[in-house]
Amino acid sequence: MKKIWLFLGIAVIFGAAAWFFAAGYDYKKIVFVLPSSERASSPYYYKKDGDFFLAQDLRKGLEKLGYTVEYRFREDYDDIKLGNAGNVLYFKGYYDFKRLPGAEDRDDGRKRILYLYYVEGLHQEILQEADVVASASKKFISEVAEPAGAQAVYVPQFTNPERFKPADKEADKAYPVLFVGSDHSGFGRKSVDYAVLAGADLSVFGKFWEKTLRPEVLKGNFIENDDLYRYYANADIVLNDHRDDMRYYGFVSNRVYDVTASGGFVLTDYLPEIEEAYGDSVATYKDYYDFKEKLEYYLAHPEVRAEMAQRARQITLERFTADKAAQIFDGIFKNIKK
Repeated sequence: MKKIWLFLGIAVIFGAAAWFFAAGYDYKKIVFVLPSSERASSPYYYKKDGDFFLAQDLRKGLEKLGYTVEYRFREDYDDIKLGNAGNVLYFKGYYDFKRLPGAEDRDDGRKRILYLYYVEGLHQEILQEADVVASASKKFISEVAEPAGAQAVYVPQFTNPERFKPADKEADKAYPVLFVGSDHSGFGRKSVDYAVLAGADLSVFGKFWEKTLRPEVLKGNFIENDDLYRYYANADIVLNDHRDDMRYYGFVSNRVYDVTASGGFVLTDYLPEIEEAYGDSVATYKDYYDFKEKLEYYLAHPEVRAEMAQRARQITLERFTADKAAQIFDGIFKNIKK
């Protein structure tokens, strides 16, 4: 009898080993499945897409931990090739996944994380297709992910302080009031609408504004990501706002982190999550009248802006960097048992 049990034990061990080597997965390799496009004609072309820049910064953080990272784009979804990668990280972004590409077999030995930092158009069925849902909103985790039976971990959005950093003074980038972002919905953005209504000396860079903004306000449709910090650091005030779904769930825009890491001053719509993280070091508004009052006050008090920006930058560098996020994702992948 002992010989039989010994034989069975050896068989199980060799069977597991055979499965492992047959699968041949490399658990220090991650495939990023991105909502970005490789087509230059697409509005989501990766060289001009914020989702790609977010992924690029996270990639650098993960590479410092010994991972190798590959990208897959929208065009790859229908016949996605994951190679021998043991890990897959899906970025929700602006793409409305109806299924997670390459996740048809949950038991194939790969570890899958779905990263949610924007949830408009989310099909909740995909929450079940990932091993872990990483969400930049604690409220989304408690109200949606966990009730749906998904294992979820909080991972806030982040910035890369090697890219977003204080800059030298440049007169041609010293805009009094600056907004960098697109009007994807076609219905405007709250902070831009408020600034126009308040008669602010506003400058906007972004896509899809041609029908709603005067030519003298719209300065361009794109700023190279590697140059953004120079605009953020030189502007008197950088505006930010959140779409309705982000505001409801408390997804903090990574523009808050990018501007503050650059040493810039940001005026954003109020979220409890921003107040919790930054206290009074980030200026927020709750309605148009609050916006107008604070815009006028902070434009007239550069010394207050400088002091607040310094405190906000310190908080961002301590808590909201790509390296910090990479450490969290590293821990998640290691804790998924396959």
